[in-house]
Amino acid sequence: MALVDFREIPSSKGGEKGQDLWALFAREFFEAMGIMTEEGPDRGPDSGRDLIIIENRIGQIGIGQHRWLVSCKHHAQSDTSVSNSEEPDIIGRARKFKANGFIGFYSTIPSSELSRTLERAKDEITVEIYDRERIERALLGNANLENIFKRFFPKSYERYKQRDVAPKPIGDSCLRIRCNVCNADLTAKREGRIGLGDRLTKDKKVEVVDMYWACIGDCDRILDLSFQKRGLMVSWEAIEDLSIPLVFMHWTITMMNSLRAGSYIFSDEAYSKFTEFTFAMGQMVVRETTREERERIESLREIPSFLGGLEGWGTAPKYIQE
Repeated sequence: MALVDFREIPSSKGGEKGQDLWALFAREFFEAMGIMTEEGPDRGPDSGRDLIIIENRIGQIGIGQHRWLVSCKHHAQSDTSVSNSEEPDIIGRARKFKANGFIGFYSTIPSSELSRTLERAKDEITVEIYDRERIERALLGNANLENIFKRFFPKSYERYKQRDVAPKPIGDSCLRIRCNVCNADLTAKREGRIGLGDRLTKDKKVEVVDMYWACIGDCDRILDLSFQKRGLMVSWEAIEDLSIPLVFMHWTITMMNSLRAGSYIFSDEAYSKFTEFTFAMGQMVVRETTREERERIESLREIPSFLGGLEGWGTAPKYIQE
């Protein structure tokens, strides 16, 4: 199922409001990939071109420019292919604008007849087709296009982000993290706290006696108080932070380093809860880190204790140093 609904951009025909948006989207799409616009889009007869874009190419010997004629066709509303008659004299148009190549930027696909015409044109000029599948792959896979995706397809972008952050079952089903007080699904909310109740042993080791996870507010205050009455010190982590892949890996490896060094020991109950929680959280981090989460990582790096658990690794990995 397609993730990008190209019908979010109005039809480019019939004087509809937003009729220029498809050509504007094409311009922003290519510029976000570092390709300069020389001409267009504009109103009125386009004389066979919607855009002229300039691609800088760096080769082993020198630097050159490739000039592209871009033809924008937006048929997503009718879901019809781009016909051969809509792209007359492709080679002649390219020569008219002194272009080295032709790009068809289509929200559907070229017709079979047009596809044959484009194949023949490849004998004389470079031809590239950005159909709906290729455009969608770029929007989903190129971080430089994220803001373009969000701007021109806000509904599709929101659906994609919701799909992206949904828990991924590691086993046969999705393991839920439920508040130990009110039973709310913290997995769905992607927020809450995990608390560790510990105490110092006679030989100055930290013994993790028990753990909890709960909603932020009344629920975690109830559990904090109950742990304190048992003589336990409570430390906690935010579930929304642990759902960021790098933060989750850092937290897990910090715990592993502490166990290996012997500075932490776990009771059987605490260790059982630790493994259950780690497994459940894994369902939310098996994915790509979003732009917003990368910004959150940068703010967390200002906290000295954030990188402290990496001592067992020696030098922090490159992706944490940057």
